[in-house]
Amino acid sequence: MAGTEPGIRPGAGGHLSAERRWAALGRELRAPVGFVRAWFGRFSTHRMPMLAAALGFYFLLAFFPFLLFLVAVVSLVPGAQGTTDWLLGTAASHVPAEAWSLVEGAIRGILATPRSGLVSLGVVLALWSASAGFVSFMDCMNVAWGVREQRPWWRTRLEALGLTIGLSLFIVLAFVLTLFAGPLATLVAGWLGPAGAVATLLINWTLSIVLVAFVTSVLYHVCPSVPGLRWQWLSPGAVVFTLGFASASAAFSIWVARFGSYDKTYGSLGAPIVLLFWLYLLAVFLLLGGELNAVLDERSAAARP
Repeated sequence: MAGTEPGIRPGAGGHLSAERRWAALGRELRAPVGFVRAWFGRFSTHRMPMLAAALGFYFLLAFFPFLLFLVAVVSLVPGAQGTTDWLLGTAASHVPAEAWSLVEGAIRGILATPRSGLVSLGVVLALWSASAGFVSFMDCMNVAWGVREQRPWWRTRLEALGLTIGLSLFIVLAFVLTLFAGPLATLVAGWLGPAGAVATLLINWTLSIVLVAFVTSVLYHVCPSVPGLRWQWLSPGAVVFTLGFASASAAFSIWVARFGSYDKTYGSLGAPIVLLFWLYLLAVFLLLGGELNAVLDERSAAARP
């Protein structure tokens, strides 16, 4: 994927305190229509819809290698006998039903591989292939911030590999938390009754949303080639991505289940088409969140005395 365009002005405000994004957002929301118009205008000017299509394709190429690497990592966790059911259940709750058969077949095929076969050169190659999605996302974030890539190619690849491994470890952590969620809900329900179980479920969902937003904040911090970009635990862009993509993904799944007829129209190609469009939605909201952080950084710099 291409980097930035020569005519895009270099992004400003990377050296500012990250908390100023929220202050800038508060100021801009005093005139919400104008700000949203400027935000989406920047999104269009940077040709983000086209870049999202390219990024979604890269995500598709990286999706199954990432599954292979993820299963290899999770299989090394002691006492992970429930990995199969957990992976299938988690994927089924996030991937549209039309694409579920394709993903389920891939996961079951990977899980059928002996453990000694998973931890091999094939896993290293899978890790390399999966990291290509993060390399492409770095290019898109450079466009959003209006900067050229300043890191050497080996550093961008190493950072992409690190992000891939980190995301895998994050999913392993989610797996471990899931193992304890059921017994915890039963224990709390025994103390507080059904209301306690509901409260535990709400806390579990809230924690999941916060963790996803945190991972997204990591991506927005690491991927742009902006010197001095300070760390922020929860950025406005991460919130937009988490809530926006969750809502859009749920709406798309309902549409496909009730009104879509991809399997009838496209036959066996229906599942890959749905999966690719779902990954396109993922890319769109990732880039929307990145553009929001970039425009807030720029306006924070402009508002400084």
